[in-house]
Amino acid sequence: MTTPTWDDLPTAVRARLENDLAPTGPAAPVAGGFTPGVRVQLPTDDGTVFIKAIRSASGAADMYRAEAAANQVLPAGIGPQLLISFESDGWVVLAFDFLPGRHPDLTPGSPDLQPVIDAISRLHTPLTPCPLTNAPDITTNPVLHEADHQQFTGDALLHCDLRADNLLIAEDGQIRVIDWAWPHRGPAWIDTAFLVPQLVLAGHTAHDAEKWAGQVPAYQQADDTAINAFATALTRYWVSRAAQGSPELRAYRARAADAGRTWVSHRSAT
Repeated sequence: MTTPTWDDLPTAVRARLENDLAPTGPAAPVAGGFTPGVRVQLPTDDGTVFIKAIRSASGAADMYRAEAAANQVLPAGIGPQLLISFESDGWVVLAFDFLPGRHPDLTPGSPDLQPVIDAISRLHTPLTPCPLTNAPDITTNPVLHEADHQQFTGDALLHCDLRADNLLIAEDGQIRVIDWAWPHRGPAWIDTAFLVPQLVLAGHTAHDAEKWAGQVPAYQQADDTAINAFATALTRYWVSRAAQGSPELRAYRARAADAGRTWVSHRSAT
């Protein structure tokens, strides 16, 4: 599949963005992401803007709509500022302040690990109660389709996809959480649980990944039975979808399923 570019956007959409943002130079492509959308940087007098857009008919368009809704209620400092969002001429469009920085290194021994865990420990304090009034309950998430829903009650706004490429260490040293495309309402510990297999993917043993996660108060206080159920459900989800999506996405899901099996095996043995 060919990734669409700035020039693939309808003339009216580009004109609206140019009118609202007043660019001072041409759009430059930005690498990354699993969805088949436009990703560009646009220079302006007020700084660089990051634009992402996808066709309204795309299966991923609802993720862009959800991301726009979540970013409209995020307190300052958690993620990049959403400047504008709109749907026009068959496209869903979002524009953010561009945050220079890098993704954290989650491998064993990395100096980024402690700041990441500290940031996640603080993440849900301003997100509880959930500021997104229409956020779907976590029990509607396909990951938990077959799980006991009574184990997953809570009122925090969840990201539901914490991994290295959705975290950004900005130039001021602060960690921002980006790509809020899967927001849900639920218990705060679930976001840390999503991170555990990512640590395994980064090279940690499941035991060490759990030690890092255990520094997050919400995870430390969570019921072991609920975490076990979540680990099983998340692994089952990845296994069921390992043959779907782009080749890159299929490869990622296969690796994630292996990490999930490692995590489930560890928790079953302890």
